[in-house]
Amino acid sequence: MKWNTAISTTKEGQLVVRGISLSELVRDHSFSEVSFLLLSGRLPSDTEQKLFDMMLVSMSEHGVQAPSAFSARVSASVGNPLHVAIAAGILATGDHNGGAIEAAAQYFQAKTSVEKVLAERSRFPGYGHKVYKDADPRAQQLLQAATELGIAGVHVEQARLIEKELAVATGKHLPLNIDGAIAALMLELGLDPHLGKPLFAFGRMPGMMAHALEEIQNEKPYRRLDDEDITYTGS
Repeated sequence: MKWNTAISTTKEGQLVVRGISLSELVRDHSFSEVSFLLLSGRLPSDTEQKLFDMMLVSMSEHGVQAPSAFSARVSASVGNPLHVAIAAGILATGDHNGGAIEAAAQYFQAKTSVEKVLAERSRFPGYGHKVYKDADPRAQQLLQAATELGIAGVHVEQARLIEKELAVATGKHLPLNIDGAIAALMLELGLDPHLGKPLFAFGRMPGMMAHALEEIQNEKPYRRLDDEDITYTGS
């Protein structure tokens, strides 16, 4: 079986990643730079690296109530090794937890109108939040940074315009949330929209690790729902 790849190869006894030796990457570049290199095929500029780091930090943790966190903890609580618990947390990401990044990026890239999106689905992905009703502070911070770093462009402009159009179309204020902001910034950085879900899991992974480790270190096995939290609806 033959494979074609432009990601890495071995040359003269050294691993070469996207045309740069791994030893040079280890010596001269950060983990986020190399991650960007692997995902995009090029090293980021200083400003791009700064923004990429901020995007990852913004996704790193959002409380034990987040599905990716409590799923990892439940898995750890029943005796699974740490890497299996983290895999459970990754599996708890999907269309309704982190998935809006990919969906919003695809709509932004295609320049799909608000009316068409709302005709296809009940909401425009990347807007509105259960907690942040007026503005998502994480999204605001990222967009401000992108503007200050000179990276905000047509996709950020489009994301902000859609926020206004949604208010007119729905009669509600639905602020651009962290998923929508990251979707627009992914496109500004030249990253493929298909990276939306995995980028969310990548950014959230340190939080998953911390929660799963805390569960193993501090809690008794095993996690289960309390009886008072269950309502029987059968016959």
